[in-house]
Amino acid sequence: MTKGEISELKKEKMARKIENITILEKHNVSYSQYDINQSVVFDTLDGAVCFYPTTNKIQHRGKVFPGNAYDVLAYVERIISGCNND
Repeated sequence: MTKGEISELKKEKMARKIENITILEKHNVSYSQYDINQSVVFDTLDGAVCFYPTTNKIQHRGKVFPGNAYDVLAYVERIISGCNND
């Protein structure tokens, strides 16, 4: 990769992060944000759900899958709803 391509990739990641964090802030779901590894963590009764807003990846229980802020919100809501039905 050239320096220009690397610079463009960094800009795209930052734009994705800003867009995803803006979406998360509009919803009433609590989370912690860690700048060290650019992750957002949702603590649920079914374990922590990690979301990486720069790469649009979600991690839960050792599995990683693609997803944006809307996807992680839906996923966390399903977990919360499922845990409340027990």
